[in-house]
Amino acid sequence: MRFFINFIKSVIRMAVGVCILLVSASIPAYFMSVDRVAVVAAGSGTATPEDVARIYLDNAKLSTAILIANCAGGKSDIAKQAEVLFAKHPNWIPAGGDEPFFDAFYSTISPNPSVSSEPLYNILALSDNRKKLMDFLSQTQTGLVRKFVELRSLNSTLLPPVFTSAGAPLEAALLTSGLLAQTGDLNPSFQKNMAIILEKMKGDSAKKDEFERYCLALLVFEKDMDWTQIRSLIPHFNSLAQMYDFAKIYNSALDAQAKKVLAASLMVCGDTDGFRNYLSNTADIDRWDDLKFAFFNGEGALKFLLSQDKPLYRESWLAGHISEICDPLRLKLGAFAASNPVWALVIKIALGILGGYFFIRGFFRIFSPRRDTPSWHSPLALLRGFIEAFIVAAIFMAFLEPEILNVKIENGQAPELRFAFEKVINNVQKDTMNFQTDSATLAAIGIFLIIQFLVYIVCVIRLAAIKRTKVPARLKLKLLENEDNLFDLGLYIGLTGTVFSLILLSLGIFNASLMAGYSSTLFGIIFTAIVKIVHLRSYKRKLLVEEAKENA
Repeated sequence: MRFFINFIKSVIRMAVGVCILLVSASIPAYFMSVDRVAVVAAGSGTATPEDVARIYLDNAKLSTAILIANCAGGKSDIAKQAEVLFAKHPNWIPAGGDEPFFDAFYSTISPNPSVSSEPLYNILALSDNRKKLMDFLSQTQTGLVRKFVELRSLNSTLLPPVFTSAGAPLEAALLTSGLLAQTGDLNPSFQKNMAIILEKMKGDSAKKDEFERYCLALLVFEKDMDWTQIRSLIPHFNSLAQMYDFAKIYNSALDAQAKKVLAASLMVCGDTDGFRNYLSNTADIDRWDDLKFAFFNGEGALKFLLSQDKPLYRESWLAGHISEICDPLRLKLGAFAASNPVWALVIKIALGILGGYFFIRGFFRIFSPRRDTPSWHSPLALLRGFIEAFIVAAIFMAFLEPEILNVKIENGQAPELRFAFEKVINNVQKDTMNFQTDSATLAAIGIFLIIQFLVYIVCVIRLAAIKRTKVPARLKLKLLENEDNLFDLGLYIGLTGTVFSLILLSLGIFNASLMAGYSSTLFGIIFTAIVKIVHLRSYKRKLLVEEAKENA
């Protein structure tokens, strides 16, 4: 009867632990990823792509409105409204919208408007068109515009100089810059940075290279976008270097559609540095799809995803099997996870440890109904329970999010820009630093350390139980002798962990260094030595003295 009551209590403890673990799994917060529910909640009530597209439509930036609307799925009538406006104003077609300065220039090269807008570089690739744009800009009194026109004599190194037969790209970039300055599309921070670069580049080769990289970045946009889209994009940059970094990410996109989504996302969100940081790891191609998902859900969703700098959560095997139970609560907690991502993760971890404590204590009580500590709240009992709960929670979290155990962080930059305009091929190569951290090795070392510490606590608890036993010293010595195998358990587990790790490494199942495997044996030796030398040796000496007194 006593066994039956203990069994029922233990099962109830385990059931409570499982329930708490399920609540923990329902919180939409993760270590290495972001839950889609939180992203959707972050975008709720913020500007949608359709809202932003309509703003551009109202400002007669038609091609930009069409770009954003089409990237958002094209479900709205914005594209149709833009086509109606193009039909009413055919002179807007070449630029992509109502652009008086560009129209004044374009009227000098083509009296008849084109049937569709085209990338700006397609227009400026012709030398006659560049000459007419230069004549148009030469009439201005704006100092910055005149500087760009004068820079046509620049003896460049990254791009062929304008005065050479292959100088069309650089001249196109300079004239486009002049037109942007004329229309006032460079924001104050960008203009300040540009002024500093132009002032120092005469005697500073690094500054000249920075300016030329800016020209390369501008050419990347020119080959894909019309004038209106470029005008909509450029104001989001605060410096030349920032623009170049974004252009590298843009140029490394998976396809043309990914480029459009990235450009549209910047126009919706405006967080240039966020996009650079989020997409700088070119090896993680899933992030492009994640960006598209956030874009569909609006400005808030984009800002949240970029601020977290994590990919979207991909459902694991365990998560898929418990999703029906967890989804109702997970959907309700989406807004909380979006507004308090750190606290959501902290609560998830705390509930995981609490649930692990109830589960593992209930499980062990089935096989060991008698308590081996003075009380459940004694320091050793609590420490052992916490370590056991931590291990259960860690295993549970690993099954929910397997990426935390086997992930390589590659902080590599996007490739430097490469262009091919007509007969001009520009290769700019730069050494990049690749920082790789094998978190699987660190995770394995951490797990081995925790396991050995748990074994150490078990040994100390068993030693304390023998100390509390009211028997003669001679019998206590025999009890200690009987527990020799327990006190050597750290060595056995350490060797087993090393062998098991080496097997997994040889089979390619586990990606870690050999150090992770050997650390298991090392920790086993260290903790076993602590138990036997620090705790056991001094206590045995005391018992031997007591035994001698008893026999005297």
